[in-house]
Amino acid sequence: MIDRSEIVVVNERLYHLGIKKGDIADNVFIVGDPARAIRVSKEFDTIECEISNREYLTFTGTYKGIPVSVIGTGIGTDNVEIALVEAFIAHEFDLKNSTRNSDCSPMTFIRLGTSGGVQPDISPGTLAIASYAVGLDSTGIYYNQPPEDEIVKIIETATEQILNEDTPNTSRFKGKIIPYASKASVEVTEALINQATNHNVAFEVGITVSSPGFYGPSSRFVDGLKNTLPDIKGSLSKLNIDGLKVLNMEMESSLFFHLCSQMGYRAGTICTVISAPTESDVIIDYDVAIGNTIDIGLKALVELSYN
Repeated sequence: MIDRSEIVVVNERLYHLGIKKGDIADNVFIVGDPARAIRVSKEFDTIECEISNREYLTFTGTYKGIPVSVIGTGIGTDNVEIALVEAFIAHEFDLKNSTRNSDCSPMTFIRLGTSGGVQPDISPGTLAIASYAVGLDSTGIYYNQPPEDEIVKIIETATEQILNEDTPNTSRFKGKIIPYASKASVEVTEALINQATNHNVAFEVGITVSSPGFYGPSSRFVDGLKNTLPDIKGSLSKLNIDGLKVLNMEMESSLFFHLCSQMGYRAGTICTVISAPTESDVIIDYDVAIGNTIDIGLKALVELSYN
């Protein structure tokens, strides 16, 4: 049995992010699009380092006197897994001997994203704040984390039942889509809600679904390709746990919450809804849409840091 952490370090830098010890702040924004990482970094008061390695782009500096980083991860839970684990290692490990320090303070992560709408009554441009996430990906199941509360278990059971019922009986994969659920940190969710409320921004709070792909896993029609589920957004819109509903679909938050919970870190997600469920090929203006998301995320970080 291996008892030594298997960390890959090249020239004192972690293999994928390309960061060395001290390059990551305790507060981190996670974004998929590297261009969005650049945009977030332009809001920082200072930038101490900029690191580009493979598809990852990292900036570290300060905002309102708070040490902060932003990591552009690229798309998907697999990319986020690498980024989170290497940020965890940079924060808590001695990279020379791969030993973990026992007295590290917990980190705070906030995902600033874009997403497709699931509910027909939520207009594009609305901000979706995730209190829970459903993972249709398989990345999270490789980290054996107990459910954070009973609602997580209820969401998993209800989602699996809906997807099984709505998969055609003729499908080879009927019964093989097994979702998992995860919970955002209450403190981060509340800070995002507070700031969206204070600044009179349209928002909803609920469940985000993380898809393992953009086309088939979102039931987008492409001539010549056959989807397993005919209308996954319509199916997921039926999920209702005492008023807790699925708001949107994106591609990262399920693993993000799940893994941060195992690490003992705070994590939350705010995404702009940029398309409606029945018009998933029509995207609103990206630059305008992401502006409120970034602004509320930055303000939430300040609240979390000083309260």
